[in-house]
Amino acid sequence: MTIRTRLIVSTFLLQVFSMALLGWGVLAVRRQFQENDLLKSATMIERAVERAASDSLIQKDDVALLSYMKFLLGQYPAISSASIRWKTKGREHSATVGIGAPGSQTRMSRLTVSDPADPQRAVDIDLSLDYGVLEKPFWEANRRLAKIILSVWGVTSLLGLFVSFLIARGLTKPIVELSRLAGEIGGGKLGGKLAWDSDDELGGLVRAFNGMSTRLEEFDTVKRNFVSSVTHELRSPLGAIESFLQLIREKVAAGAPEGFAQSKDYIERIAVNVRRLSGFINDLLDVAKIEKGKMECVLRPMELPVVANEVCQFFEAKALQQGIAITNRLPALPSVLGDADRVRQILVNLVANGLKFTASGGQIWIAGEQFRDGGARWIEVTVGDTGRGMDAADRERLFQPFSQGRNISEGVTGHKGTGLGLYIVKSIVDQHGGKLEVRSVPGQGTRISFSLKVAA
Repeated sequence: MTIRTRLIVSTFLLQVFSMALLGWGVLAVRRQFQENDLLKSATMIERAVERAASDSLIQKDDVALLSYMKFLLGQYPAISSASIRWKTKGREHSATVGIGAPGSQTRMSRLTVSDPADPQRAVDIDLSLDYGVLEKPFWEANRRLAKIILSVWGVTSLLGLFVSFLIARGLTKPIVELSRLAGEIGGGKLGGKLAWDSDDELGGLVRAFNGMSTRLEEFDTVKRNFVSSVTHELRSPLGAIESFLQLIREKVAAGAPEGFAQSKDYIERIAVNVRRLSGFINDLLDVAKIEKGKMECVLRPMELPVVANEVCQFFEAKALQQGIAITNRLPALPSVLGDADRVRQILVNLVANGLKFTASGGQIWIAGEQFRDGGARWIEVTVGDTGRGMDAADRERLFQPFSQGRNISEGVTGHKGTGLGLYIVKSIVDQHGGKLEVRSVPGQGTRISFSLKVAA
């Protein structure tokens, strides 16, 4: 049974039960009032008989009482019979009015009436009332009321069934759509979203599902980028190594002296590609550590200008080859708390990115300044360049793994990379408790800053 069917049946049964309970309550309350009305009717008949007996005693006319009792028998069918006994100064005589046989609902009551002027004259009347006759009008009214309640119950049940259907359809519609979209996602069609604008629990579920769908699409894009990056980063250097090894074998087999000199150059190129592979594998290992929460940085006092000088010297030859000036503008700064190897990794990644996107004649620099935040001293380190810069869309996806900006498509010096470097940079900065900030304008260069806490 579907959720919609269960909702319809449950809502319908609840309404039917509620209406039945309401009808039973109405009839029960009416029955209580009916008992009171029966007692009032019986009391009214008894009072009428007492008045008739009192009038006959005052008028000293026994026949008048018999006549009035016969009249009352016609007026009140509930009177089965009445046995009258007159008592006058020790003498008695009696008469009976009505021949109704006693039944299961017949009740007897004795009425004694004395003459106000002569207490020795009195009348005893044994009055027999049939409560079945008294109840008959009430039962007929109850049957009419029950028919009305049943009619209302039937109409409201049909309306309730229709309303239950509408409510169930409204509640289950987004669930059905979510099920359909989930099936599409399971079939590989990612990125589907459901338009459902409400502030209730279903709206929250739809928004969570849409977020999940978007996230899955992003993960799928990341996966494709990862496969593409891994394929490129492994195939290109391995292909180059294989080619250079083949050339070295040919040169060695030829035995020419100049072949050995060329082989030395080929070996150096092989070493470059091996370092490229090693760097890529190290990046993958770092990403795995970050995802598992095992990226650890051992913070010790360190001299930031020393590390910056090492990085500048490391890239000096490549920068000269590209016609780019790389400078260390860090002034004399106090020691900072950091992991020297990881801080070096940050600077290497940032400078390498600057070299990719800066044309010949451009500049790359490392600068820094002190600032205070929350009573602590920090140093903001900035790696800037005069390269092509990036727009807001690229800045938003800058620190996602295997994600690269649109400006990577052409005009990049060297290999394009894997999109892991800045993701690792952000994770290292987070481990140091610092903040990372990017300022970039298309055509005007990029400045990426990170902060390190000054050692006590």
